Amino acid sequence: MNREIGIFNSGDTNLEYSVIGKGVPILLFHGGHSSCHEGFGYQRLLTSGYSIITPSRAGYGHTSPTTDLGEACHIYKLLLDHLTIEKVHVITVSAGGPTGIAFSSMFPDRVVSLTLQCAVTKPWHVPEDKEYKIAKRIFKPETEKRTWKILAAMNTLMPKPTFRMMVSSFSKLPFSEVRKRLDDHSTEALCKMNNRQRSYRVS
Repeated sequence: MNREIGIFNSGDTNLEYSVIGKGVPILLFHGGHSSCHEGFGYQRLLTSGYSIITPSRAGYGHTSPTTDLGEACHIYKLLLDHLTIEKVHVITVSAGGPTGIAFSSMFPDRVVSLTLQCAVTKPWHVPEDKEYKIAKRIFKPETEKRTWKILAAMNTLMPKPTFRMMVSSFSKLPFSEVRKRLDDHSTEALCKMNNRQRSYRVS
């Protein structure tokens, strides 16, 4: 994929973004442990005649961190102005859910459609939650690179057990039912996705 990477500046805020393809524009908000370099699921959209604009969400990649979702969405709108794009289809993935929902509600005149792709739509984990405490420990800046290297090694050495272990994170269906619905390339695709993930430093 021919990916163009850029940095858009607005005041003291830097917004890293990528543009791939030529065609009807999609503004895609990536999930956690990712950035504007994401490419999972892009090929089918590109061959269907879309272009994909992917900003590194606030705090990811080289985008400035902020805890104000409204402020972040305003910068994404300015990016569309900068690219002279009037309207977009919005796809929001996983932890990018709140961003895509907020952007679409704030700027409905710029949004043709909103697609929630396994997107978070409910309140996120709070510091009191067990999952929050575990994630903060294994994905903090000092340890996240090691965590992803371990997972990549597991993908390589034990692809099927690793696939089975992670399925529960993506579906509430029992593993036996998930396997019936997936083709033979699903394990390989999940391994490739995991092997390119990084958490970096986020707010």
